[in-house]
Amino acid sequence: MKSGRSGPAQDQGIRLESVLDDLDLPDPFKIEELLARVSKKRGRPIHLHTFPAITGDELPCGAWLATENADHILVEDATSPLHRDHIVLHEISHMLLGHTPRQTLGRAFHHLGADLVTGVLGRTSYETEEERSAETLAGLIATRAALRGNGDRTTPSTLRRLNAALSDS
Repeated sequence: MKSGRSGPAQDQGIRLESVLDDLDLPDPFKIEELLARVSKKRGRPIHLHTFPAITGDELPCGAWLATENADHILVEDATSPLHRDHIVLHEISHMLLGHTPRQTLGRAFHHLGADLVTGVLGRTSYETEEERSAETLAGLIATRAALRGNGDRTTPSTLRRLNAALSDS
C-alpha cells in the first residue's frame, strides 16, 4: 500500500515525467530532429559540435555552452555514436529542466572568450541533484524513443542498443 505522502524523490520523478510528457519526440527518432524541436521550444538555436580530447579526470566528455544568442552542445569526437547520443540527450535534459549554466569557463574552455560565453555546464560527476536529474531524464528520453520504435527498424541501432543497456540496469 502506497503512502499518501510525497517526498523529494517522488516529486522529482513527477517533474521528470511531466517534462518527458511535454517533449515532442520525433518518430522515427533522430537526435538532430530532437535538437531542432528543443531549439524551437526554447526560441534559440542549438548547435552541435565535436571537440577533440575534452575528457580527463576533471574534464567533461560533453558540455553545454550558452552564448547570448545560442546554445552549443560539445561532444568529444573520439566517443562512440551511442555515447555521443547519450551526451546530447544529457545536455538537452539540462535545458529542458531549466538548469542554468555556470558563468565560469573552467580549464576545458579557457581559450574561449569570457565575453562570448555566458555560461558553461559540463558534467564530471553525478554528485549534484542537477546532474542526476539530467542523467535520469536523458535515460527516460532514450527509453521512450526506443520503445516507440520497438519492432521498427527505422529506429537507429545506437538508440536500440542504448534502450537495451538501460533496460538491463
